[in-house]
Order: sequence, then structure tokens, then C-alpha cells
Amino acid sequence: MNTRPLLATLLVTTVCGGLSSALDRKITNGGRSGRLLRRHKRQSENTEEKRQAEENRITEEAANANELVYDARQLQTFESDSLPCISIVAVDAFRLLSSNVSANSNNTNGNDIIPYEASSRVVTDESFLCELSIGAFIAIQGTDEQYTEMRQMLNDGTLISAVSNIEVEMEAPIVTAEGIPTSSSVDDIVVTLPSGGIKLVDNVGDVTSRRRLDKFEGDKLVLLVRVTDVDGRSVPEDAYTISDKFFGTYGDTVTVKSVFEGCSFGKMQITSDYGTEKYDSKLSAPGVLDVTIDISLMSSTQTAIVNAAANAAMTKMGMSLPGSFAHVIFVLEGCYGSDQECNFAAYGYINHWALVTLGDNWQYPAVIVHELGHNLNLGHSGGMDGGTYTDHTCLMGNPLFDDNVGKMCFNPVKNFQIAKTSGWYTADTDIAYYNSGIMGGTSWRGRLIGVADYDNNPSNYPIILKVETGSGSDYFVSFNRATGINSEVQEAGDMVAIYRVDGGDGLVYSQSMLKATLSDGRSTTIENWRKSGLDLTINVIEINTWSSPAYADVEVLFGTQGMAYMQTSAATMTSTSSTVTFDSGTTDSKTWTGYIATMDSGETSFPTRVNLYTGSATSVYLEYRDGEVFIMKDSSGNESEIGKIWEWSTEIVEDWRYTGYDLSIEVKEANAEYASVELVFRP
Repeated sequence: MNTRPLLATLLVTTVCGGLSSALDRKITNGGRSGRLLRRHKRQSENTEEKRQAEENRITEEAANANELVYDARQLQTFESDSLPCISIVAVDAFRLLSSNVSANSNNTNGNDIIPYEASSRVVTDESFLCELSIGAFIAIQGTDEQYTEMRQMLNDGTLISAVSNIEVEMEAPIVTAEGIPTSSSVDDIVVTLPSGGIKLVDNVGDVTSRRRLDKFEGDKLVLLVRVTDVDGRSVPEDAYTISDKFFGTYGDTVTVKSVFEGCSFGKMQITSDYGTEKYDSKLSAPGVLDVTIDISLMSSTQTAIVNAAANAAMTKMGMSLPGSFAHVIFVLEGCYGSDQECNFAAYGYINHWALVTLGDNWQYPAVIVHELGHNLNLGHSGGMDGGTYTDHTCLMGNPLFDDNVGKMCFNPVKNFQIAKTSGWYTADTDIAYYNSGIMGGTSWRGRLIGVADYDNNPSNYPIILKVETGSGSDYFVSFNRATGINSEVQEAGDMVAIYRVDGGDGLVYSQSMLKATLSDGRSTTIENWRKSGLDLTINVIEINTWSSPAYADVEVLFGTQGMAYMQTSAATMTSTSSTVTFDSGTTDSKTWTGYIATMDSGETSFPTRVNLYTGSATSVYLEYRDGEVFIMKDSSGNESEIGKIWEWSTEIVEDWRYTGYDLSIEVKEANAEYASVELVFRP
């Protein structure tokens, strides 16, 4: 991005909410003064000599500092209607929670009944900035209703952060009383939303070509800026420790780099290897730049602090930010406002390069990955309690505040966005789609594997099921396998989880919400699916963590025909105390999953024989002995073995009952006393 920084460039500022208060109001002795943006009238009298003198002064200072600066003539010719925002940038914060996820969350089921939501809107809390062509960012003032509308536009893909533009009104003094532009004059620019609804407008210049950071593959050059204020306040850890925690420079194995490398299967690399030695003398440690600012953390706004840090970094590096860096992270010692105003661990720009950490939160990989997720255009992940980021199955929730915990990835909504953005997964093979229609009588069934087993998937099972709603708010189903790169997931481990995205078909920045978590044999019903008057039921037929890869067998049924299918399947099974009979029929899909005990096991709750009804005088049955399931045939009293199946193996009986279709017999688990078997007949 070709920015043109000036000494008063505002890298972070916002209005509305705790984050906005911390950024926009001055901190004095631990409190806040009521500094507001002030309206001024532009001075009309300027002399050519003063303009030229000031331009020469700024150019000379920049040359001495070896940095790029704005052209003073841009400020002199500024009019409120001649230089509108070139884009609108959204800012989001990683807030601290009053309590963490419950310890037994992995063992619970949630939401047996889900009301259908086609166009509901989650209350999110993003803030918005106006990016000026001179490189500054100014808070946008508007009503609560206007901010709500902008947030909805952001979450349904209508407004793309750092790309889209909207109609605003501006008023600003560009010169001092003496007619000379000053670096502080940009602080007095007022950007206001005109009355009424939000109106999208064309961008000024080619914003798209220098934005769109939502690319999830390749090397991501990251610069960390460790800030010391005028009073000597900085995080106590030195640059070497910070470098180690982010990049694993000196052997740390739980890092920001390790999380992205794991979840992407090596396709995305966070790196401090800049491919050049020109910065080596300026850095305190690989990837870490130490700067000192001439203002206090205790008596300055967040905006002023980050602004001073950015300019100190640009001066020391001799370049304009972000330059070749994909992300620039400002590490601050703390925030000194009220609890409400400072109740966040970090904040970042959406679809942008800048983010800020506060206090000791820089050392928690999950916090930084969360904020980098915002940089990469990922939205928050909300939980079943309705909270904005209480989905503890996903790093875009708020799950991990620990410097030695980081084996956790993203939910299927985020993974879908990543896959469709030429990211870590293959959109064509790793995503299954189910469009139910609105008439009822349709269904989907298949196996889902967890993201953690993505590299162990010879059968090409999908990792995501996207259930279409006909609107932008689709539902997503996944198997939340708790192993490997996702072994430290904090909620619904080894369970099936169901989510809804707020808008944009899951393709853009948008809030997602966890709607239900299901264990083996459980189901949930979404009432009045697509306002059809019929329900959609999601059944977990089986969760098998013994196979490799582990999988969840999931069935989605819509309407009365699906329910009739379930009843028919159940009716085909007849049993005695020791025998079960499976009648597949010849026209409809039928399945059965159950256990077969050995004859001498003493197990009374499982049958010792499963008869496979053939519709003829010849009978076929299954028995379990010596660690194998035997397929036996009895023709006129003459028994013979026609096959046997080991654990984790499958036998296919072709042209079952002369239908032209096959019967699949799979042994999923086997021990000394019984075996778990699945029968599938699917025309």
C-alpha cells in the first residue's frame, strides 16, 4: 500500500463504545477529559511565501529523517467536498471476558430446537474510520442508528473495510491563524455522516489494488514495534523474548507462527525473514523494532500514542508503513482509562495491516491470531449464549489467554471463507453443499472429518457442510475433532457443531454464531426451515474416533418425507433376544449401525447374529468371533463362509438382491467381546 504518512497521521481512532472512549478521549490522572472534535472555519488568507516556506521546511525535515511525508499543498487546497474519504476502515477489538468457557463444555449438548433465522442481525461493535487521501484516519461521527446500519452492511458484505466508501460531510481548518499548515490540524477535521441512511459512493483512486489483505497463503512479513513512552513505560520483556514468542526465534514452540503454520498445514508462514539485511542494524531482535515516543501512556490518547509510535518507527526504519510488511503490530505497556474503556486485550483494523496489543496480551498467541484474523478480513465468532465472541470452538471467538496454549483453529464458517479466498483448503473437494429447496422431502448424508485430519483423508471426506438457506445467512456443519492442531479446542471437542453466518454467504467478513453442539446419536431441529412450515433435522448417526481419520456420520432431513424415511428404516429391523434382522428392501436407502457380540461373551444387550434378509430361500448372516466379522450363507441347511471383515475394513456385496446396487458392510470397531458394524444399502 502506497501510503503518504504525515507527522499527525492517525492510525487508530474511532467513536462509540469502550474502545472508542479509550481511543478518542484524553486520559488525565487516570480519568478522562471531555476533549471533543471541534469545528473550525478554514482560514481564507494565505500568502504564497508562507506556503512555499512551510513546504520547504517539511521537505527538509523529511529528508533529514529519511522518511516520506505529505505534500503541504494537499492541505492548502483541501476542501470538504474535494477530498472525501478514499475508503472506510472498520476497527474491531478483542475484549476481555468476565469468565472463561466452562470446564465441562466438551461433554454437553446444546440446542435441541433452533428457531430458523433467515435475516437476523447480531449486534456487533465495530467502529469506523474515514481514510483521507493524505494518509490520515479520522473518526466518523454518526447516530447509533447509522452505526448499526454500517455494521450490518459490513457483516453482509455490502461494505468492505478498507475498500468501500460512503458519503460523509467534512469540515476542517487546514491552516493556522497565520496561514501555515501544521501537523496537528488534521486532528481538527470533523467527519460526519449526513442525516438519513448510509450511502455508498465511488472510491477516490485505486484503493482495491493496494488493499485486500485477505490472502491466506505464502510468507507474511510481520514487524513488531515495542514502544517505550517518555516516562520509560514499556512491556517488561525485551525484544528477544517478544521475537521468540511470535516467531519461535530462540526455540519457543507455541507461537503466532506455529498456530498459523499448523492450521494452514504450512501454507501460511508468519516470518521475520525480510529477505534483506538493510533493516538488521535497526532491529533490536529479529522482527522487533524498539522505539521511544515523547508522550506519556498515562496522559495521552490511544490515537496519539499509536500515531507517535508509527512515526517513530517510520523515522527509524527510513520508510513509510506498511512498506513490504503484511502486518505491523504495536506493543504497548497498557491502557490507563476506566475498566469499561480499557476492557480489551488488543484491537486491529479489518482488511488492513495495523493492530495494537495492550499489557501482557502480546504473549498470548491466540489473542494475536484473533487480531491478525481481523486483518485478514475474518469476523467474530459468537456462541450459543448470543455473545459476540463466545464461540470457544474458534480462534475468532475469545478462548485462550495462555502463552503455552495454541493448538486450536477456526470454525467452518471461517474455514469456508478461507477456502473460497484461495486459502488453506480446496473449495471443490473439501466443502459439501446441501440445498434443501422449500417443498420438503430432501436429505443429505455423509461423513465429515475434522480440520485436524485434513492431511489424512484418502477418501476425500469434506470438512465443511454448507446448508443453503436461499439468503446470505447460511448454516454450516462440521466435526470438531479435538486432536493434533486442534487438540486444545475449548468447546465441543469431538462433537458435531452447527453454525449460522450473519450474511454474505460466508464469503466475506461477517459475524458467525454457534447454534448447536451434538454428540453421538443426538439431533437438533431447525423449526420452520426457510419459512416453509417444515422442519430441518440434523442427526448425528455416529461419531467414530477410532478410525483413521476419525469422522462423524451426519444426516440432514427436510420435511415429512425425511421423517417417513426414518420410520421406515426403523421398521426394517426385527429382533429376538440374540438375533437382529436387517431388511434393506430394494428401492430406498437403508442403513443400520449396531453391535454384534461373540457367542461366549456373556453380553446380553447385543445380538450375536445379524440376519441380512435376502428375499429368497438362501439366508445370509453376520457373526463375530476371533476378532473378525464373518459373512455366512445358509442354503438348504448347508452353511458356508463367503467372507470375513477385520476392524476398520469394509466388504462390498455387489448386486444385492439383484437390484444392481451394492450392500456395504463395515466393521468400525472390534474388541474381545463385540464389534461395531455399519450396513449401508443406497440405490
